[in-house]
Amino acid sequence: MSRRSKTSVRRVWGWRRLIAMTQQELWNERLLAVQAPPWVMTERPNRSRILLEVYTEDHGAVLSLVERFGGSVRVVRDSEWLVPEKSVPLRIGKRLEIVHSNISRRATMPRLQIPYGMAFGSGDHGTTGMLLRALTQYEDWPGTSVLDLGTGSGVLALTARLFGARKIEATDFDADAIRVARENEELNFPEPMIRWQCADVKRLKVKAGFNLVTANLFSEILCQAAPQITASVASGGQLWLSGILRSQKPQVVTTYRMQRLRLVRAVSRGKWVMLQWSKPLAV
Repeated sequence: MSRRSKTSVRRVWGWRRLIAMTQQELWNERLLAVQAPPWVMTERPNRSRILLEVYTEDHGAVLSLVERFGGSVRVVRDSEWLVPEKSVPLRIGKRLEIVHSNISRRATMPRLQIPYGMAFGSGDHGTTGMLLRALTQYEDWPGTSVLDLGTGSGVLALTARLFGARKIEATDFDADAIRVARENEELNFPEPMIRWQCADVKRLKVKAGFNLVTANLFSEILCQAAPQITASVASGGQLWLSGILRSQKPQVVTTYRMQRLRLVRAVSRGKWVMLQWSKPLAV
């Protein structure tokens, strides 16, 4: 039995409830306030309400969510955790291919294998997709140091490694996400190189700034942790923020302009926005 299949067999609890399409920001604030485990919001075709879900090994955490917000709790079966793998690769232009199973055909472009999980992301979501496309367009990889905040499955950090970044660190608040990301590095590369760390971005401390910092986080967290995130960017470096709803863009822009960063580019995909900033060279 492989290491991956061993770690997949464990007791995982799921909490879910339906919420109104217009209440996404409200529920983000509610769950942040109670320090809930990572959550997922899924829009369903031809449905007026969104499915809100939390997956965790902490039974007490999901019971607390039921007491506070209603909804339902269930044990997640192993067959659900091991989501059926899709055969169609995710292609980011002509520079990157992400596959979710072991595909035997020869790669025609740089490729990563990121198995589907339940909550950590495999590159398909719009917020991650914008960052992936920006990474494929980045050209200064030799000598670049990268910090990936809210790494999830590790797909952004792994892409940076694939393209040749010299130093990479990646953090996530969820220990399970860090475990999965580390396994994904083992799946794609013969030797470990990325420093994976379970950490709260609001308490982030780095010894030296990074040339490129990516942060795919909820807008509330981006704003609350703006001083710490900005401090992690080296003089003359870049900061790419995603996970921002269109309605939240003005607040995030104002917050980071107060950190004396320069907005270089804003990219939209559906209801989501990515903001690319630069940090002025120190005088």
